[in-house]
Amino acid sequence: MKLVMKDLEKLLDKNALLMSLMALICTFIALFLSDGGNQEINKVIDIVKIDGILILFVLFGLELSKNTLVEDKISKKLEFLLANGLSIGKILGKYFFSIYFATLIIVLPSLILNLVKLDLSLILALNLILSSLLYTLIIVLIILCTRNMNKVNSLQMPLIGLSLAVMIGCGLVYNFTNSLVFYLMTKFFILGSISIILGINTKKERIVVSYY
Repeated sequence: MKLVMKDLEKLLDKNALLMSLMALICTFIALFLSDGGNQEINKVIDIVKIDGILILFVLFGLELSKNTLVEDKISKKLEFLLANGLSIGKILGKYFFSIYFATLIIVLPSLILNLVKLDLSLILALNLILSSLLYTLIIVLIILCTRNMNKVNSLQMPLIGLSLAVMIGCGLVYNFTNSLVFYLMTKFFILGSISIILGINTKKERIVVSYY
């Protein structure tokens, strides 16, 4: 927990404040989406708005990871931690929680602004919480598995593409099933499967080897 708190102190700087303001501005744009007359359509629009916040969550989470995980991997701090008995699971947890909570704090103002208008339901809450957790896990695992750290700077587009592909795929599922439950189940299955595959490939050899 002390390691996580140290990372949070490092991450929540002036750049974090700027990102929070950017997220707030983007939220105003999302609020212009008009609600339909049908209650079911309104639910779909609400989920799309949450998915928009999740895209910001991915972008900010990736940016924050550069100041902690990427920097520590380049400086061989991860190698030092592993050599001193810290397990891969604890290293994963350290960066996962620090990046997740820092990103959550940054998007919190825009999230609150959105939730004032949205009719918060169990489905919306699950979509927000579980999706943000899975996306953060994916970001951390991808970077831990990356050897050429120059590639981290070009991860934004693939991750945005992943987020949009998941949205489109889940949208197609909803179109055929007319069920928001299946919408979410599809999303969690896709993101969960990606996390498992990345987790299997996260070996100590891949974590310690890096070049820039």
